[in-house]
Amino acid sequence: MNKGLTRRHIIQGAAGAAGLAMPAVWTGSRAFGAQSITVADVGGAPGAAIKQAFYDPFQKETGIQVVGVAHAADPTSQFKLCVDTKSYIWDVCMVDIGQVAFLSSPKNYLDPIGLTEADGKGFVSSMVTPVWLGFSVYGIIMAYRTDKFGDNGPKTWADYWDVTKFPGRRGMFKDAQGPLECALMAAGVPKDKLYPLDLDLAFKMLDKIRPHIAVWWTSGAQNTQILEDGEVDLSDTWSARATAAAESGAPVKIVWDGLYSTDGWSIPIGSPRADLGRKFIRFCMQPDRQGEYSSLVADGPTNLKAYDYIKPARASLLPTYPANLKNLAPYGDLWWATRIGPIEERFQNWLLSG
Repeated sequence: MNKGLTRRHIIQGAAGAAGLAMPAVWTGSRAFGAQSITVADVGGAPGAAIKQAFYDPFQKETGIQVVGVAHAADPTSQFKLCVDTKSYIWDVCMVDIGQVAFLSSPKNYLDPIGLTEADGKGFVSSMVTPVWLGFSVYGIIMAYRTDKFGDNGPKTWADYWDVTKFPGRRGMFKDAQGPLECALMAAGVPKDKLYPLDLDLAFKMLDKIRPHIAVWWTSGAQNTQILEDGEVDLSDTWSARATAAAESGAPVKIVWDGLYSTDGWSIPIGSPRADLGRKFIRFCMQPDRQGEYSSLVADGPTNLKAYDYIKPARASLLPTYPANLKNLAPYGDLWWATRIGPIEERFQNWLLSG
């Protein structure tokens, strides 16, 4: 999913180039020891957590240096450029399943990662594919302030739309992806039957709620802030952003009703270090590594055994925690992959029309 600039950052090319300059030396049982890979991630707080949970332990265990760089908001163009020019400034890249679709057709840009369906036993469904490993799950959900609603706040998207029963200042993401699904859930469309989206119904529902939107937020940081400072009483949100607001001490409660999406790892096809990349990706499947990552950033692990390594209080705040996951459905990354342009244009024109 294209989640806004806060979840994607500009690549630091110099760092990547430095990583690729490392010599290739083989050292017996630590055969990968003196080599290096460059891994492109989303940067920011998730990037720091990825380094602590995955890069540094992988290097300690294997001797393979991992140079982490932050990629752009949508890395697909850079990913393709790596392959088309054979520059390979990245050996592994963090992408979501919709971006995988763009990188698979009409031309394939993805190297096999060496995993099979059997390797996905014990994982959230569909997180292990021949060309992608999902490891970081976030929810597209709702949060509200308990100083406004107490313990009897909204529990569904129909409640969010019910301005009589739940009056208050509302926030909503200023983007087509997410609000359209929320509108359809409010209209009673089951989560597992959202796609293909009924766009006319979704916009009709948005017409109803638009007069009650106090803030159209544009970044995750802004979403956290408006929940923290009480600028809104309830809002759609990304789960980690709502958790950040709650952990700051704000009276914010998460409502686990919505969708989930996932970031994962893929390898540019033809990378001369693809074998090292595959070794790194398999390392990222380990439950203790995913458990540490989700203890640092409030995105859920895909290996459900990771919960053995996460404190219960923390686990209950994560989207793949069983009690939360049962109220979420997969986000339609693949459906959006070929449709985002015209739908986003319609959404922005709708905003201007109001």
